[in-house]
Amino acid sequence: MQSVVRWTLAAAVAAALPISAHAQQAGPPPSQPAPGTTTATPGTNDTDESGFFSTTQSHWVAAGFVGANYGASTMNSSVDFGGQVGYLYKGIVGGEFIADFAPTFQINNAFLAERPFVNAYMANVILAAPLGRDHTVQPYVSGGFGAVQLWSNSLDTSAVPASAQTSVNQAKGAGDVGFGVLGFAGNFGVRADVRYYRAFTNSTIAQIGNGTPVGDAFSQNLLSGLDFWRANIGIALRW
Repeated sequence: MQSVVRWTLAAAVAAALPISAHAQQAGPPPSQPAPGTTTATPGTNDTDESGFFSTTQSHWVAAGFVGANYGASTMNSSVDFGGQVGYLYKGIVGGEFIADFAPTFQINNAFLAERPFVNAYMANVILAAPLGRDHTVQPYVSGGFGAVQLWSNSLDTSAVPASAQTSVNQAKGAGDVGFGVLGFAGNFGVRADVRYYRAFTNSTIAQIGNGTPVGDAFSQNLLSGLDFWRANIGIALRW
């Protein structure tokens, strides 16, 4: 787990620092207005360039990424991929939607006939800190609620033969919290993110019978309290 986080953050820092350094290079000195005259800067109602940490234009941001699931309920790390789209008011606060997918989630359960798909869909509040003269580096934190979905085949022990399989496909409410960094050169850049997911816990154990199929009861109990980490890095675009 620690090695995945270290490599993810190292990749983010390696990508963001050259971008930030390039943006901070001094350009030619600005021309001075004649005495007694004032100038107006277009867009001053939406930007503030007075400091290293300052607001910027409100903008959309989208990213596609790839990474790994690890820790908590997982047995071993496995690949995941997904996408994010969000909006930042003055580059500081806004909302985002994240969807990520793990086609071979590593979870240890004797009744699973194969590694399950475990997908997450989250609507989050995001808080960012635009840094630098051109706001090329934006560390952020975000968190919210959504759903975790599990899809797989399980062994149906009530069937004959006992090796028969039944499909399971269930979703459960969940929450997530994470942090990361966006680094841009112009409108293109990178996004690195480390995030924790947890499905809500059932108040009662799902029972087989009373119209509840075996696969549904099994997947509901498997999803209850399922938690894991995801570390991702990918390409970002802002506009």
